[in-house]
Amino acid sequence: MRNSWLVLLLFLSSSSWAQKHTFLNIAPKFFNQDFQLNTNYVGLDGVTVTFDHFMYYISDVKIIHDGGQIHNVIPSVFIAKPDTFSFYLGELSLTTIEQIQFMVGVPQRLNIQSGAEAQDISVYPASHPLSFQSPSMYWGWQAGYMHMIVGGYADGNNDQNPETYFEMHNLGNNNQKVVNQNIVATQTTPNQIDLYMECHLEQWLYGMPLSTVGILHDQTGLNGEVMKNIDNHPVFVQPLNAATAENQHSYAMFTFDKVFHWKHLPMGTTEVYDLTGALVFTHQRTHSEGNVTLTLNPGNYVFSVKDLEGNMVKHEVLRITEE
Repeated sequence: MRNSWLVLLLFLSSSSWAQKHTFLNIAPKFFNQDFQLNTNYVGLDGVTVTFDHFMYYISDVKIIHDGGQIHNVIPSVFIAKPDTFSFYLGELSLTTIEQIQFMVGVPQRLNIQSGAEAQDISVYPASHPLSFQSPSMYWGWQAGYMHMIVGGYADGNNDQNPETYFEMHNLGNNNQKVVNQNIVATQTTPNQIDLYMECHLEQWLYGMPLSTVGILHDQTGLNGEVMKNIDNHPVFVQPLNAATAENQHSYAMFTFDKVFHWKHLPMGTTEVYDLTGALVFTHQRTHSEGNVTLTLNPGNYVFSVKDLEGNMVKHEVLRITEE
């Protein structure tokens, strides 16, 4: 009888110079709180706000490592949402990660019709970040993509109840911003590295009068200023506890003969993504230990484990093999 737990140990063991699955995690925050939609917050200006959407693009991720060497991540574009903020950067051979760099927004070469690599939005597969989104993040061939969109309600009459609708959908072929961040990598498992960052929405919205802006879809004025906040305020930062940010519980999960096994996981949802970011399998876990058969082709997949509230518990790249 084959010992499944021995397979897990063999999977997790690797030498110090082996390739490691690498993730970039940018957790959305509002001050020190985990950001969630449809939740009341008090902004920097003291105004109560709630949000019904918040999404942004990151692109052209570069990892600076081992004395200034640069690794360019492929694919080049990701989309961040309140419940989707872990991005698989690949299986990389890096000894010391020193810095991460990325662009907030869609790069010019992909953004508008004249871009060197641009193509019509309808050409992209549905799972691609540059395909159609809801709410829309595309303004057409001439104006391109919206680098960040945010909307919801703000308190307009000082009764602490947000009732005035606002939208800031921010585009512009020169409004992309580049983030450079010194970073401490977290060795999550022997074959996985996580880079932890935070996106502080309260800082991104610094100086934005949300109770009076109305609906703004533009590239100048406040739409341009909100993108400049990335340069002038601590929007993207690394948490102080980044090196120990991964949950320390003894979770265990592995695949064997096209069966996904787990132990000591809370009840919730398991989402499986292929390496292009497409969701290919979901399963509701009703017990802390169990297994489920996977109807997937052999290959590497990202397993994302969430609890009943939708909070990320663990993510890991696992390989599915033939029986």
